[in-house]
Amino acid sequence: MSKDSISEAKTRIKIIDPLLTAAGWNLNDLTKVRREVPVDGYDAEPWKGVTDYCLYDSRNNVLAVVEAKKASRSPREADAQLRYYVEYIGKKQDFTPFGFMSNGINTYFWEVGLAHPRLVAGFYSPDDLSRLLFIRQNQQTLSESLISSSIVNRPYQHEAVRRVCEAFSEGKRRALLVMATGTGKTRTTMALIELFLKTNQARNILFLADRDALVEQALPSKSVTV
Repeated sequence: MSKDSISEAKTRIKIIDPLLTAAGWNLNDLTKVRREVPVDGYDAEPWKGVTDYCLYDSRNNVLAVVEAKKASRSPREADAQLRYYVEYIGKKQDFTPFGFMSNGINTYFWEVGLAHPRLVAGFYSPDDLSRLLFIRQNQQTLSESLISSSIVNRPYQHEAVRRVCEAFSEGKRRALLVMATGTGKTRTTMALIELFLKTNQARNILFLADRDALVEQALPSKSVTV
């Protein structure tokens, strides 16, 4: 084993293992987590066709592949390696796994073929990945779903909702609405939430407000169920 391989093995044990454990993965349960899983049909240097970790769902499908690098190397050095693994595994099961690249300091999450790798705070839990897989497999097109007129009934509110939907349909992950007092910001937000839940674009919604009255105003009512 090369010095780099030994160093990366130590990184996995000392840093990556605790991070996965903190995210809710039981490393002692081989039905959920397995280390150094061979990927059949690929044995060329330097990868040797062996993943660092595979994370599994309840049906023994690989939910995610984790590639670890030592702390002195960029996790993104595993781009080509990870792409090969998830695409190969995806041909052997019903879906392409998610991917993580980490050196214990920085962790990247990657949905190969759907989005670019992005820096995240840490590994996702089993429930997190299950929710993301559900969304990927069941989401509907936002632009083709009707906005609830029982929540918002003003043309500019509908326009605001559509513009946010267009931004997310184009792959953006953030949107900012600026609306004057009294124009129905809360109701517009609730219409967006209802649309995202209805189309399976989200499973959970975090709603933040600076006053209790705004939170109470946004609670489920006769006009919307969330």
